[in-house]
Order: sequence, then structure tokens, then C-alpha cells
Amino acid sequence: MPLVQKTLTLAAGATSDNILANTNYEFVDGNVRLRVASAVDTAGTTATADTFLNVSVNNAEYSKDVSVPALVSGQPFGVLNGSYINNDLLTTGSQRNRVLVRFTNDTSGTRTIRVGVFIGG
Repeated sequence: MPLVQKTLTLAAGATSDNILANTNYEFVDGNVRLRVASAVDTAGTTATADTFLNVSVNNAEYSKDVSVPALVSGQPFGVLNGSYINNDLLTTGSQRNRVLVRFTNDTSGTRTIRVGVFIGG
């Protein structure tokens, strides 16, 4: 099953582009499982709940301003690590579904975000 994994550097107050834009998985068929995991690196900061995730498929929102968990030292990041899974969904559209995964940094400093989207299975 495909995995799209990225590390983003997001400036203060910025919103990322769609994580799946310009990949083979920006559009998926119906009945496809999507597992989204993310973590924000807060090392050297007092940041906690200040980076947000939004996930939508077509016009249905599955995550709206969900707080991204902090990356925990000694705990590996990955879509199979339950501590970092933010959303686990099944697409319902009978035709092509456009998947949008975006992050917003609601702080006054730059943040590094790790994200993985597991498609299928």
C-alpha cells in the first residue's frame, strides 16, 4: 500500500499546501482507507497545541483544526504508531475523491511538522 511521508517547515501563521497535491494519490476511488499521522517538533519551544490539521475529502470535513501532537523523543514517528494517528477514514464517494490534508501554524515561530498518509489497507 502506498505511503506519502513528508517533513514540512511552516512559517508563523502559515497554512501548508495540500500534502497530496501533485501526487498519484490526490484523487482516490471510493472505499479507500486513508490513515493520516502527524507530529510537530516542539524541541526548544514551549509550544503545545498551536499547530492544526485539516482533512477533507471532496466537501466533507473529517478533521477541522485538530491539534497536532508533539513529536516525542524516543518514540518513532510513523503511520502505524497509534500515538501520532490523527485520522483514519474510509472514502465514501462512488467516483474520484479529492483528498485535502493541510496544516496551519498558529504560532509566532516556525514549526517543523512530520506527516504521513497511508493509502489503502
